[in-house]
Amino acid sequence: MTQKHTEAERLKPMVVTGTRSVGLLADSPQAVTIVSREQIEKQLVLSSDLGEILANTVPGMATSTEALSTTTQTLRGRHVFVLIDGVPQTISLRDGRRALKSIDPAAIERIEVLRGSTAIYGLGGTGSVINIITKRPGEGSAQLTTDITIGFAPTDIGESFRKRLAQGVEGSEGKVDYIFNASVEQTGGFFDGDGDRIPQDTRTRGGGTDAYNLFGKLGFDLDSQQRFELSANYYNIKQDVETLLVNGVVGEQKTTAIDGEVLGKKGGMENKQINFIYSNDNILGSRLKTQVYYRDFKARFGYFPDSIFSGGGQPFLYSQRVGACLDIETPHNLLSGGQILWGVDLFSEKTSQPLEDGRIQVPEIKQDTIDPFVQVELNLTDNLSLHGGVRYEFIRFEVDDFTTVKNNSVEGGTLNYDDSAFNLGATYYFTDEISGFASFSQGFAVPEIGRTLRNAADGASVKNIRPEPQVVDNYELGIRGNWSTVQAELAFFYNTSDLGTSLSNPGTITEPFVVSRAPERIYGVEASFDAQPLEKWNMGGTLTWMEGKLDTNDDGDFNAYLIGNRIPPLKLTAYAEHETLPNWHNRLQLLYSGDRNRFDGESGFGRGEVKSYILMDLLSTVELDKGTLKLGVKNLLDEQYFPVMNQIFNFDSNYTAGQGRTISATYSIDW
Repeated sequence: MTQKHTEAERLKPMVVTGTRSVGLLADSPQAVTIVSREQIEKQLVLSSDLGEILANTVPGMATSTEALSTTTQTLRGRHVFVLIDGVPQTISLRDGRRALKSIDPAAIERIEVLRGSTAIYGLGGTGSVINIITKRPGEGSAQLTTDITIGFAPTDIGESFRKRLAQGVEGSEGKVDYIFNASVEQTGGFFDGDGDRIPQDTRTRGGGTDAYNLFGKLGFDLDSQQRFELSANYYNIKQDVETLLVNGVVGEQKTTAIDGEVLGKKGGMENKQINFIYSNDNILGSRLKTQVYYRDFKARFGYFPDSIFSGGGQPFLYSQRVGACLDIETPHNLLSGGQILWGVDLFSEKTSQPLEDGRIQVPEIKQDTIDPFVQVELNLTDNLSLHGGVRYEFIRFEVDDFTTVKNNSVEGGTLNYDDSAFNLGATYYFTDEISGFASFSQGFAVPEIGRTLRNAADGASVKNIRPEPQVVDNYELGIRGNWSTVQAELAFFYNTSDLGTSLSNPGTITEPFVVSRAPERIYGVEASFDAQPLEKWNMGGTLTWMEGKLDTNDDGDFNAYLIGNRIPPLKLTAYAEHETLPNWHNRLQLLYSGDRNRFDGESGFGRGEVKSYILMDLLSTVELDKGTLKLGVKNLLDEQYFPVMNQIFNFDSNYTAGQGRTISATYSIDW
């Protein structure tokens, strides 16, 4: 393609997520956000929570849950599909909402966020795609990097103390290159803006966690065109529950923490991943990439009392996935040229959710998937390009006979699904600095079959309760501008599904959550803005607004609003950076979460009234003779607030305040 790109555009990172091939960010027909290593390192001094980092940097992304569970942290009103180097982390069979807690930020090079459904990645990707790209090996002799962080809440330094150590080494020797990284982080208790201890709960909220991450990547260049790469990652986090939660009153009184006997084993999760990649940049004129991976995931949730499970019980989620991918990128000379990307994804997965005592909450489900795809880029002129493709999905589920926690006997069986998902987009350059884009894309999924099976009635069979698949149609229109001192993007989106998927719980937390299916539509606007108005100044921000409705009677009248775990309130972010003195940079950033009240006091999950709050953070970086010192103050104004998730849950047991002011310092040195 011969479109004219400014120097700033040419220097932007390459995008893999949207097209599964290498392409300029400015050429994408969909809205894409890249969170760079520099941005990650800035936010890391405040928190290692990826959900929080993304909320501060990505338009369309809901605010952080401040917990391991990302139940309400959607993107464009739908749950995100997360990958690490192309390896799926989201568990479509029984999603425990832990995919963003699978790796430590110290091992991450950048995060590519494709905002909107896509037919390029299947495996249940009806919402946006977040592809986490791990660090690449360095060049030359071994280089070591050490990061040491300490942090605390001024209210109680001892009980809130946070300590973190990350150690990395990278380099190359001849045709071999390598990178290894290890990190450990221990956090004390969390305290709110009133200075009170935040109670811990079953979603691993309230602090008191120990997290460990081991990452390694070894590369071998067979020649100038062929490369082998083997990587592995191990992540483990556990929570020591030291307090019990006393219910509050929604909208009136927060939950409180008291001492008491904690039942069950430590909650937490463990994620193991091995990934092997072979690439060849020129095989019969095409670029080939093959990938084989293995992922093993375990998560232990908190202990649930007799009111939820007869006799009490502690759920344990287990999932194993083996997969392979083949991508072949072939250039063509039709019109102004372009490329054809084609290939296939294969994977097999086993997922189950028993209780610790052996009772079955979700039976073992086996899933086999074959997904061939083709994607074509066609450059009609120097200024206009088209992107289009199709993906065919074949999914097979197998479940043995099982007995539910409620002693309901269910007959097993086999379920087969198949469908095609399409995408079509265009990018047009009005000038060297301004481009417009428009796209249509589809996503296909069989939504959370595990949640459906766990609520099966006595005598039911898998075939009789067969969940219907969901197809999401996503429409998008946007414009980008990239000038020497200003970069901006504005995108409008509309997505719809004839058979949407939402969690429903009309009563109390002790009643089971079920999957509700009805036509739905979501629409909204996203914007981002960055500017360098003066030599030592940087500033910018993002805007996210959306709304969603349901057609509960399937009569064409979208008469009800989507609940709050799907649709977040208005979100605004802003920042200003200044080089105050040589080698001393300061950044002030703000996050505003607005109001949303669509249910007029109704009870039940997701219908809670959301009240607005503003959080402000301060980051200060000093370049020393040896190393770098970073200081961070999170929630600078010590705002007393309630995270969106804790408000929309609408249960007295979940009305928990967010973190108050915390202070952190990180010392980094390369040696």
